[in-house]
Amino acid sequence: MGVIGVLSVCVETPKAVFGVPLISLRKRGQMRQGLPLVLTHIVEFVDKHGLSETGLFRVGGSLKRCKELRKSFDEGGFPEFDSRDVLTSASLLKVFIRELPGGLIPEPHRTQLLKVFRDSKKEELNQAVRTVLNSLPEEHFNVLCYLMFFLSRVAAESHLNLMTSENLSIVFGPNIFHVPFSPTMVKEQEQCNTLIKHLQGNLIHLLPNMYPHACTSNTAERDWTNEECVPQLPLTEIKLELPKIGKRGRLRKRLRGFWRKLCSCTYSNDIERSIQE
Repeated sequence: MGVIGVLSVCVETPKAVFGVPLISLRKRGQMRQGLPLVLTHIVEFVDKHGLSETGLFRVGGSLKRCKELRKSFDEGGFPEFDSRDVLTSASLLKVFIRELPGGLIPEPHRTQLLKVFRDSKKEELNQAVRTVLNSLPEEHFNVLCYLMFFLSRVAAESHLNLMTSENLSIVFGPNIFHVPFSPTMVKEQEQCNTLIKHLQGNLIHLLPNMYPHACTSNTAERDWTNEECVPQLPLTEIKLELPKIGKRGRLRKRLRGFWRKLCSCTYSNDIERSIQE
């Protein structure tokens, strides 16, 4: 008797938020300001309570508690986290990103990004990557921006949590990209991880419409994602009213205050360095 193949089918329920396409969450009203409510709920908790946690995102939380929280979200709830949930909620964030159907950066965008990252000249790289990013579905683009912004804040506390941009790229690369099984799978995954690190280090160049310049003069060419000067501005404090125009104006306005603070932080760091010298 032959072997019968089993087709695994993920059945969406009206309230489920994990393993559900972002476009579905948007149509159901489970997004605000272009972002999934479950995502912002988790990120804001980790941002407030977990940035100094050693091994954040690398050390796993309670599997039992993670299942409980996921079940609550999938039943339409918004569970309250407690102080013991930092590592667990961080694990849950990775699960949400990893289980997005097709990946946060789906095909053919993944292949296109790897190609331009591999083949582009250094002076043309950011423009080529930005062109591909701008072609992402709007929901995916918004979540990617939000996630990269948040990871830059985590990396800013790497002296406490030990999670540098490189460490974060190793952790999140496999969750953001769904690399298909093949003889070159390991090499492709390494390239994807390197790309995530590049995104974290070049936010102002790759996502200029999301992160507008707030400074002029001799500071305009500075790398605003320098881990030493990312300010600890709670994400809950940069929520602003939705703009009436612009395809991605919602997220742009949401993060504009961050860049104003960022410029201020950079100026302060320059003064501190001059005093030390």
